[in-house]
Amino acid sequence: MKLGKYILGLALIAASLTSCDQDNIGAIYEPKVANVSFISAEQSATTEAESLTVPVAISRAMTNGTYTANVTISDASEGVTLRSNQVTFADGEGMAYAMVEMTNMQKGTNYSCKLTLSDADQATANTEFGAQVTTTTVNVVCDYNWINMGNGFYSSPEWWEEEFYVPIMHAEGTNIYRMMGLFQDGYNIQFTINSDNTVTVPGQPSWVHSSYGAVWLVGDANDTADGYAGTYDAASKKVTFILYHYVPGVGGFGTFVDTLTMP
Repeated sequence: MKLGKYILGLALIAASLTSCDQDNIGAIYEPKVANVSFISAEQSATTEAESLTVPVAISRAMTNGTYTANVTISDASEGVTLRSNQVTFADGEGMAYAMVEMTNMQKGTNYSCKLTLSDADQATANTEFGAQVTTTTVNVVCDYNWINMGNGFYSSPEWWEEEFYVPIMHAEGTNIYRMMGLFQDGYNIQFTINSDNTVTVPGQPSWVHSSYGAVWLVGDANDTADGYAGTYDAASKKVTFILYHYVPGVGGFGTFVDTLTMP
C-alpha cells in the first residue's frame, strides 16, 4: 500500500514538473533562442582588392541550443551577393556572421547592399535585451592606393577671389588625382589628367548647403556638364578647370574658371 502511494506521488511530481517546464518554454527559452539582431545598422570598409568578403555580425540574447536566422539581401550593387540566406548559431555561441561577397569591383567605385532579418526573427524581439536592429547596410569603397604629392597652388578668382595651397593626392598607377578638402573639409575633388592633356572632372559632391544638402561639381568646358573640365600644360604644370555647380532641387549655376599648379 505504501509502495503504491510512493509511485503515485512520483507520478504527480513528474506531471507537475512537466507542466512547469512547458509554461517556462514560452516565457524563457523561446526569446533566448530567437532574439536575433544585427550588431549595427551600417558598416563600411575600404579596400584596394577587386574582391572582398564582408562578415556582417548578428547577435542573439541567449546562447542555449542552436538557432538559424534567415537573412535576405536587397538594393545590391552589381557583383554583390550573399553567400547564404541562412546564418546558423552554434550551441553556446552568441554571435554568427552573414557573409557578403563582392567580386569584380572597379577602382574608385562604391558598392553596397541592404540585409534584412526575416519576419520570424523580427517578431520574436525581447524588449529587455534592447532595441533590435532588423536591417543593416554594407558599404564598400574599392579605392586606389593614394600617394601624397604635396601642395598644389589653387586660384579661384570667381569663387573666393584669392589663392591658396591645397593638398594633392595621386592614385598609384593611374592618371587620377584629387584635391583634398578643396571647397569643404571631407570633400576631396577627383580629376583626371588624360594622355592628350585634357582634364576631366566627373560629377561628385563638393560641399554641403545648409538648406539643400550636397552640392555637386562637374566639368563644363564644352557647356555640356559631361565631365570635360579643361586642359593641362605640362611645361608649367598648370591645370585649367572650367567647372559647374548643381544644387539638387534648384538647378545648376556658376560655370567658372579656376587654375591649379601641380606640385
